Amino acid sequence: MTKDKETISVIIPAYKSANTICETVDSVLNQTRVPDEIIVVDDCSPDDTVAALGPRMDRVIYIRHERNQGVGSARNTGFTASTGSLVSFLDGDDIFFPEFMERASGILAEKQDAALCFANFHRAFEEQFAEIADRSIPAPPTVRIYQPEEILKPYLYDSSTPLINFGLVRRSAIEHILKDGLAFDPRVKLTADFNYMLELLLNFSMAYIEDRCGIWRLRANSMSGDRVALWQSRAESIQFLREAPAMASVSEKSWKMLIEAEHSAIRYCAKILSTSGERGAAIKMLIQEFFSHPSLKTAGLLGAIGLGLSYRQEKKSDRDWRGSTIK
Repeated sequence: MTKDKETISVIIPAYKSANTICETVDSVLNQTRVPDEIIVVDDCSPDDTVAALGPRMDRVIYIRHERNQGVGSARNTGFTASTGSLVSFLDGDDIFFPEFMERASGILAEKQDAALCFANFHRAFEEQFAEIADRSIPAPPTVRIYQPEEILKPYLYDSSTPLINFGLVRRSAIEHILKDGLAFDPRVKLTADFNYMLELLLNFSMAYIEDRCGIWRLRANSMSGDRVALWQSRAESIQFLREAPAMASVSEKSWKMLIEAEHSAIRYCAKILSTSGERGAAIKMLIQEFFSHPSLKTAGLLGAIGLGLSYRQEKKSDRDWRGSTIK
């Protein structure tokens, strides 16, 4: 498909986002390359998304779930309803910079071997938005190409970069990873985008815009309060991922990395439990993990927690790149 024939769909799941959805939708409507369709999926939100959108309703396709199904299901609904040859998912509280669609679609037109285009972004609380005065994106932007599987290790280390909210993906790539017609596995509730992104990054080349192209809105307590459930979901995500047909061509090296990431997630759950005063639950989890998948790392952590010894904990330095750019 030529550049002139490409069409763009932006899918915005909305849940408890009445206070931010207008700014999000406006950031899409004000693109220098306006998408061909903007689909807002109201996931049975208790606030009034329709009233919040007001006159913008005339410029979006609005779909409402009769019951709350989660962000993955909302994205599935939006994708099924969409028609664009290029697809973007944007949460109802984040924003694109005005030239993002133009830059991303232009890159995909130029680099036909790349099926994915993702971009760097700012992370900011709402009170910091005004400090981000320059929202332009250079022409041409700074772009790096990553081959399939190339960024698996850094993505497993920090699954917020690249971030699903700042991307444009060829529809054909998403169709390649569909499971029963769904892009997001309905079995995965907390980490559905983790699976989606992994499948894309393992199967397709990605163009990454190193210039910041939007703002990821941070909120106090925005991450799941139940960190154990979050990391257990991550481990389950990889288990489900291993069953996906699209994973058939993944290299042995990447498989080993994924399997280690699955077991690392279980060990991290145990660390969280232990430091939260639930040492018994941590020991039980590690015993189950050791008998299922024996390893020295699990045995060592089990011994340390069992004896009440200190163990190495991850430290984040100012030089870490998490949530900002790929290195």
